[in-house]
Amino acid sequence: MRALKIWLFALLLTSPAAFALSGSTVATENVKARLVSEVSGVGPGQVFWVALELNIRDGWHTYWRNPGDSGEPTKLAWQLPPGFTAGDIVWTTPHRFEIAPLVNYGYAKHAMHLVQITAPKDLKAGTPVMLAAKASWLVCSDVCIPEGADLQLTMPAGAQAGGMDPKESSLFSAARSELPSAQPAATSARIAGDQLVITLGGDWGATLSQIKSLAFFPYDEGGIEYATPQKLTRTKEAVELSMKVGYKPPKAGAIRGVLVVSQQNGTQSDTVPIEIAADFSGAGAVADQAKAGPRAAPLTQARQEPEHSLIVLMLLAMLGGLILNLMPCVFPVLSIKAISVVEQAKKHPGIVRMKGLVFAAGVISSMLALAAVLLGLRAGGEEIGWGFQLQSPLFVTLLIYLLLAVGLNLSGVFEFGGGLAGVGDGLTHGDGYRASFFTGLLTTLVATPCTAPFMAPALGAALTQPAINALCIFAALGIGLSLPFVLLSFAPWMRRVLPKPGAWMDTLKQFFAFPIYASAAWLLWVLSHETSSFGLGAALAGTVLIGLAAWAYQKSSSSSGGGKVTVLVTAAASLLLAIILPVRFADVASATAAPGESAQSKAGADEWQPYSEARIAELTAAGRPLLVNFTASWCLTCLVNERNAFSDSAVQAIFRDKNVTLMKGDWTNRDPAITHALAAFGRAGVPLYVVYNSKPGSTEPLVLPQLLTAGAIQSAFSDSPAK
Repeated sequence: MRALKIWLFALLLTSPAAFALSGSTVATENVKARLVSEVSGVGPGQVFWVALELNIRDGWHTYWRNPGDSGEPTKLAWQLPPGFTAGDIVWTTPHRFEIAPLVNYGYAKHAMHLVQITAPKDLKAGTPVMLAAKASWLVCSDVCIPEGADLQLTMPAGAQAGGMDPKESSLFSAARSELPSAQPAATSARIAGDQLVITLGGDWGATLSQIKSLAFFPYDEGGIEYATPQKLTRTKEAVELSMKVGYKPPKAGAIRGVLVVSQQNGTQSDTVPIEIAADFSGAGAVADQAKAGPRAAPLTQARQEPEHSLIVLMLLAMLGGLILNLMPCVFPVLSIKAISVVEQAKKHPGIVRMKGLVFAAGVISSMLALAAVLLGLRAGGEEIGWGFQLQSPLFVTLLIYLLLAVGLNLSGVFEFGGGLAGVGDGLTHGDGYRASFFTGLLTTLVATPCTAPFMAPALGAALTQPAINALCIFAALGIGLSLPFVLLSFAPWMRRVLPKPGAWMDTLKQFFAFPIYASAAWLLWVLSHETSSFGLGAALAGTVLIGLAAWAYQKSSSSSGGGKVTVLVTAAASLLLAIILPVRFADVASATAAPGESAQSKAGADEWQPYSEARIAELTAAGRPLLVNFTASWCLTCLVNERNAFSDSAVQAIFRDKNVTLMKGDWTNRDPAITHALAAFGRAGVPLYVVYNSKPGSTEPLVLPQLLTAGAIQSAFSDSPAK
């Protein structure tokens, strides 16, 4: 009897009825989600369809591939059996949601996100197939809540391809009816003034006369202003749809999206979604965008930065780079430069001048490399700006290691040579030119957390310019940053006032190690806001290993034979393990913090609300005063401003008396929404302070100075008219 029960149980498991062809439903507060398959089983090499089905709470909605003015598209991260592959989501036609002054694209009540799955040709029959996916979505009503679910779908595998599942086929049929069809004829597009015009020409035939209305849903974000009405006009041989160009004008090629066509044929009317790829030459787009102006600020028109010529932008960048030498980010490197100047004062003037030029070459070339990476990533669709590399926990950890090694070198823990000409003399032999170049590279790396006055408009404009212009602006920034040291190298009278070299120099060198240690400690604090406890622990363990590597390397200089090999292997192994640790825990770090949400923002004062465009729209419509603080934990300028300005008692009294809503756009971790908001004001990085409804009757947002003072905030909210 026991054997019979086991046999019956095994038979039940191998029958199709034993498997959940539609995955179990996972219910969140606002959405019920499940994975569902169109077929009842899967065979070798079979191509079949599954879907993420979302049943959405009444009054709430999720988002399409292009969410519109705000929001995030639904995402699926698949974990499939070996050999299985999954395609991208095939999106059904979205609906338009107006939450004045925003317009979003998405789905209410019910959404089916179709995905094509391909099974391997060597799939074995009888083996259960489990498809798993991590689904994430943003669901919104008057507030927005990010939600998600871990979903599974188990299917039987057979020797033949599985047939249709009658229970679920109606769901897929309904979803396919909402997919856009192919365009019946050619479509073209052009830019006229500040309008993008899509033209349906004579090839559309009788359809043109039946068109009642058109609505265009673009695939690419930023190409149009979503809230601006789309206008239909007719000519003798065409129908045109005009809409206002957005902050990211379309490039030459094809403008793709879904065109929803409402038709009237006699007494019958219907609505047909059509996927179009409108031919667009791009001619005149740059000139027309200059007329249209830069992107409007989130929710309300930003105060536009005046347009500048390339020469003016380069001068602004150079002046900003010059001032950057006085910012707290760069101060530790200034101490290294001071040691370098003292050491070089006793050398031949020609060597001194050459080292100054090599230092400048290091600054400028690394600034150009940084610009090239930034421009390349943005061209690939990444939403990043100035200081973007410090949003990477791995990069911050490696920079901590570098500064710690520099400090240990200055403290005398390890030496490669006796020269003091910049940090790099600990990294090279000979005349120290490579050392000067390395010091220039380090200067650029530690300068990125800061933004000096005059830099903001220059860098903001650089990211909207052609690549060659952007590189010129970044080169000018590097020239300004390196200029004081170059001038010192070329001015003998300045070097003559320096003390004569002596034994005191070792004491000075060791003293200057402490600003470097302070910088490393600060970056550890920054890292604690970007990463999990695992990531921070890995970085702390790595700093111990860096110290061990430095000690072992120094020990090798007084060892020989097997002892020398042992300590060198110890140094190399310690250095390698120090690098492996943060690489291993990088995913853990990034998974624990949501974009734009650092530990600082979670633990911050209750009065600071997280950045939300919908909330800004609500407050501005109600006439409520609002201050938005775009900041980051790795931005020293931001932290100094917050400590000196926001904590001032008089400023706190103004916030209370005028009932000012305080909002923080935390850019510590990468956040495309905040990057968009910065770009709207012509900025490529933080800090940025924007005040809305500061005075009765004011309509334009007011941008406060980057070097913020309590007086500037008081003036912004004073009852007297702004001057």
